[in-house]
Amino acid sequence: MVAGQHGDECMSTWYIKDAGPTWLEPFSDLRASFEFRNGGLTILERLIQEKGSEPAGFICEDDVRGAMIAERTGLPLASEAEGDVIEHEPMSLWSVLDVLPMTLASDLENAGELEYPSELVTVGAHNLDVHPTATIYPNVVFDVSNGAIRVEEGVTIKAGSVITGPCWIGKHSTLSEQSVIKANTVIGPVCKVGGEVGGTIFQGYANKVHDGHLGDSIVGEWVNLGAGTTNSNLLNTYGEVIVKDLNGKRHKTGRTYVGSFIGDHVKTAISTRLMTGTILGTGAMIASTAPAPSPTHRFAWVTDAGTRAYNTDKFIAVAETVMARRNQSLHDATKEVLRQLTRE
Repeated sequence: MVAGQHGDECMSTWYIKDAGPTWLEPFSDLRASFEFRNGGLTILERLIQEKGSEPAGFICEDDVRGAMIAERTGLPLASEAEGDVIEHEPMSLWSVLDVLPMTLASDLENAGELEYPSELVTVGAHNLDVHPTATIYPNVVFDVSNGAIRVEEGVTIKAGSVITGPCWIGKHSTLSEQSVIKANTVIGPVCKVGGEVGGTIFQGYANKVHDGHLGDSIVGEWVNLGAGTTNSNLLNTYGEVIVKDLNGKRHKTGRTYVGSFIGDHVKTAISTRLMTGTILGTGAMIASTAPAPSPTHRFAWVTDAGTRAYNTDKFIAVAETVMARRNQSLHDATKEVLRQLTRE
């Protein structure tokens, strides 16, 4: 997923380059490209693991965006690099799903061993790594027949849940009662997830805690999917899925299974329907009885009365409230990027 330039890959001094705001829209709007979670780890986390050291800083061509990334990551914005520079190979949203099984399997294999103090119900012979601080309720089944499962620090899995590997459940996330988590699912840190989920990546800090199906999808941070929100990931014709991006351009995905791409801070009302290949831009709010438009543009407020723009100040106020519930804050530089996005 990455290519090294300007030096030996084993050098201790290295930098990582942000690929810019058009990289994997809408997920590039409010995070650096290297913060993107494309398996159990983000691109940056995987590089740190491979190189055995933190980067000396990052490269970004936009000062406002650079300030946001610096606040998010704690890494310094470098005016020029004095070492190895890591850049990203191009990819599409659906190609992330193409390689997810391979990427996730590799991340699971390279992760450190975790040992839960009590016996758990397992089926199959692949690894099950559960952190000692996790809380596993009775009648939880871990199916490791076809891949490993990793449950990280502070995770809670409630009674009657079934988790099928390969699967990665990030720190301090919660699975609600009778969750059905299918293969090739990645749940980033501090998520609340329930219902039926498969082949999906949650970046982190997202809620899909109620019943409803979510398959072959990517979910941004601070997303809240209302009860009964359900997506389609297969056409009735069983044909190739065509995705229309945020600029209205159509793309052949080469895939039969494509779900939804849900940007940061998206909210859906109860019983929302997301059709095959739907893209929801950053900050969109869906509260219509009809299926969500695809694409739904950034900060679109969609109701049965039509679509209007989400008021920027109101959006920021809501975002601050939501983030405070998880003891997080909306950085000033991120607010500036948000205001830029609403002016586009």
